[in-house]
Amino acid sequence: MSKRVVCIVAVLIGTLASWPVISRYILQQPLAWASQNQNVTVEQVLIRGNRRIPESTVKIWIGTRDGDPYNPAQIDRDVRALYAQGHFADVKAFSEDGTRGGKIVTFEVTERPLLLDIKYEGLKSLQQSKVLEEFRKRSVGISKESQYDPVKARRAAAVIKEMLADEGHPEAKVDPQIEPISKTAVALTFKIDEGARFRVATIEFEGNKVFSSSYLRKRMKLVKEVGLFTTFSSKDIYHKEKLQVDLDRLRVLSYADHGYLKAQFGEPRVEPAGKVGNSVPIVGHKGEGLKIVIPVTEGRQYKAGEVKVEDNTEFTSDVIKQVIGLKSGDVVRGYSVVQKGLDELKKLYGTRGYIQFNSGFVPDFHDDPGDPTKGIVDITFSIEEGKQYTLHRFEPIGNHFTRDSVIRREVLLNEGDRYNEQLWDLSVLRLNQLGYFDQIKKEDATINTNEKEGLVDLVLKLQEKGRQQISFTGGLSGVGGSYIGIDYSTNNLLGYGESLSFQVSGGNLQKVVSFGFTEPYFRGRPISLGFNAFLQNYQFIGQGFSSVTDINTFTVQSGESLFTQKTAGGSITASAPLSYFAKRFRMGRFIRLGLSYSFRTNNIEDPAVNRDNNPNNDILISYHQSGITQSTLTPTISYNTLNGSLDPTAGTGITLGLSFSGGPLGGKVNTIEPTFEYKHFMPLFAGKEKRSRVESGKARTLGVRFLFGHIGSFGDVVETNSLSFVGGTPLFARFFLGGEQDIRGYNVRGISPYAPVISTFSTRNVVAKDASGKTLKVREPDNATNNSVAPSVLEQFTFTDKVNSQFPTFPTFIGGDTELLLNIEYRIPIIGPVAFVPFVDIGSSFNLRGLGDQFERSEFIPNQTLGSVILNPKGLIATPREIRNATPPENLGGLPPGFKSALIVGDLQNTRQIQLSQTVSGIFENYRTSLGGEFRVQVPVINVPFRLIFAWNPNAKVNSATNPFFFEEKRAIRFSIGRTF
Repeated sequence: MSKRVVCIVAVLIGTLASWPVISRYILQQPLAWASQNQNVTVEQVLIRGNRRIPESTVKIWIGTRDGDPYNPAQIDRDVRALYAQGHFADVKAFSEDGTRGGKIVTFEVTERPLLLDIKYEGLKSLQQSKVLEEFRKRSVGISKESQYDPVKARRAAAVIKEMLADEGHPEAKVDPQIEPISKTAVALTFKIDEGARFRVATIEFEGNKVFSSSYLRKRMKLVKEVGLFTTFSSKDIYHKEKLQVDLDRLRVLSYADHGYLKAQFGEPRVEPAGKVGNSVPIVGHKGEGLKIVIPVTEGRQYKAGEVKVEDNTEFTSDVIKQVIGLKSGDVVRGYSVVQKGLDELKKLYGTRGYIQFNSGFVPDFHDDPGDPTKGIVDITFSIEEGKQYTLHRFEPIGNHFTRDSVIRREVLLNEGDRYNEQLWDLSVLRLNQLGYFDQIKKEDATINTNEKEGLVDLVLKLQEKGRQQISFTGGLSGVGGSYIGIDYSTNNLLGYGESLSFQVSGGNLQKVVSFGFTEPYFRGRPISLGFNAFLQNYQFIGQGFSSVTDINTFTVQSGESLFTQKTAGGSITASAPLSYFAKRFRMGRFIRLGLSYSFRTNNIEDPAVNRDNNPNNDILISYHQSGITQSTLTPTISYNTLNGSLDPTAGTGITLGLSFSGGPLGGKVNTIEPTFEYKHFMPLFAGKEKRSRVESGKARTLGVRFLFGHIGSFGDVVETNSLSFVGGTPLFARFFLGGEQDIRGYNVRGISPYAPVISTFSTRNVVAKDASGKTLKVREPDNATNNSVAPSVLEQFTFTDKVNSQFPTFPTFIGGDTELLLNIEYRIPIIGPVAFVPFVDIGSSFNLRGLGDQFERSEFIPNQTLGSVILNPKGLIATPREIRNATPPENLGGLPPGFKSALIVGDLQNTRQIQLSQTVSGIFENYRTSLGGEFRVQVPVINVPFRLIFAWNPNAKVNSATNPFFFEEKRAIRFSIGRTF
């Protein structure tokens, strides 16, 4: 054995032999210390270094007190306790002998400085408000007036860096730096270098065989390859979380919905791809590009094997399978069949009172013995029906003005009935359609269940809104002139649900007064009955009418009242839901049948100038006609699933009407007028809060309206020589567009077919005369002489009904017999009652039926000068170049040899052509488009929004040489109160 080993063994033996002594010494040391210091007390506790935090507060956080036994272990615990408060960057403790034999313990603290300012230098891609909101969501704990903590500052920097990465800046650098302001305060500055913004150059998939890469890319919604249109939506910015959402969407909606239930996407690989983007001015962007490669494991396609249902009692397994729609042998479509089928099954059980119903399915995968490339999945649907409930009590609260009976008659559930969730949802929809309350949400209904007795109580919390609606109308129209008006209505008179409306408007050419009342439940039945009475007074001015005083002068009687049409009448309306007549028809709850009858009488008076006993200022045509009566019957059918009467966020509304006037109904006006209106609203808010935002009316909402109308005459047409009737149809029953109710960028009733009164002229006996007045002979150019003119020259001044551009006249707007209108708007809530609404309006008022033109011709007036020309030696009109080339230098300023001046003279006839034809009023000749946005502020008292509208009208007819009588604007700013639809 070596000497080294012998020494080690000896040391070990010696240590083991002396271990009892050593261990007894170690164990006795604390006892000796305690014995030595058991009579030592804490003479005084001092706090040093504190500036903002009072000494008394610091002493509360520690356990060492004056007079306590001196204990170093307690002092260590106090140091840790002060650190734990989070107010101190450093804490030290030391003790020294006191004057009275005790210990003076001093805690020296270094307070964390107060954070007085936070700056973000170099931050361009994010708004500071968005950063602060993210700090709040992630509980970063850093804000102004808080204590500076370097750990929180580093965490905040990491959050900013992550947010920049989401905005396409994965190489961003964020460095938090502090700057002392005082001894107790600092400013924090995040030095940010965003780096290059990366855009998605290409997206590639690996391993996909079932779906092509192009198909998968098209199905992605949040992350797209760089392109011109993605520049506006920023969907070409690389965003890792959004990419994952898209992949989950593809897995569920593409693969799993086609039977590939085990398809998976691997971790995407991100690689640099050089510069990408475009150089389009303003909207173009260039930057670093990324190539995203996504591995795909598609797996096998599965068909349904055995389909079983367990634990069902209310419905048979066959019924449940039929609702789900999955049969053995079908390709398993996980979303469009299975998941939607389970949702429908929940609704079905909800109609039977099973509030707590739940369901799920268990798949059992195995091979397909007939095809090894495919699989079979046996699916067992497990049913948890829960208890069946009966409605015990329904109680509305919050309706201080509206009577309970008005609310209860809209609720399709009666106390004592089996609870039906479908009927309850429909009841909430009906209550929202009343417009009496703020939007009723699902959570506004408290459902209290008594599981023991199977009873449910419904308590519906309501918030009444203003009953009055006040809107102001006004503007300038092509027929009605300038006017202003007010519309007032209340939809819940005295709390019983009746509606009262009143309208008055007046201007330089029109005056309108109307009054109406509607009872929604006549004698306790769901039959609406109402009436309306009105008075109208329209003055028609002399646009398009003129008189010829001499051959070169036209006097247009613009602005002169040609005639006045006075109309008085009234109407009676009635409507009821289809379910009132066909109770078993389920859709009858959404369909309403209506019938209205109206009677009006028209009186047309001559203008005032024809009644002043001065024949010199009379208008040549007299318009007086009285007793034109019109009797109209209008049946309507409507379908309404809109979730609100004002500003709905979901649902569809369809109205179809057909008005008959005359015939067996009597009256002198025979017209037929079909109308169709379609409205649809859908929420476009993505997120977990979609349902609640839709129900609260705060969702981003896309609204669409399509409107069609036509009016035509039949039988005996009203014979009148005034524009009060056009083609047998009343002028103000014809269709005019323009204004905030349809096409927002144009004047009210300013879009309409027009009948231009065009000045034309015809010539005959055209000759050419030289300077002496001698008539030139007509010869062909090959046989020309010094006193001849070519026949082609005279032909150029011989015309029939040529438009005289020197003497235009005003057009007369006649309205269309047909209108087509499409409104699209996207409501974006901003904050509180403020919303921004981009819109697109397009519509046309045109004529389907032809109208004959009217002509007024003068006699041919002889020897009128039609023009002057310079003839060349061949008798043709000389061109300026020809004259220059033939002019010798010594004859500058004069005519070259053989050239001569000539006057063209002939008989002239002027014609006024009033065009009532399709040529200027077809659907494409008279359509208008308006694009723009409006800011809306919802005013609760009057229940309508204030609107500031900015519109761009790309095809407006602005005043120009080609459109001298149109004053439409390319850009318009409007202020309005009300809604478009």
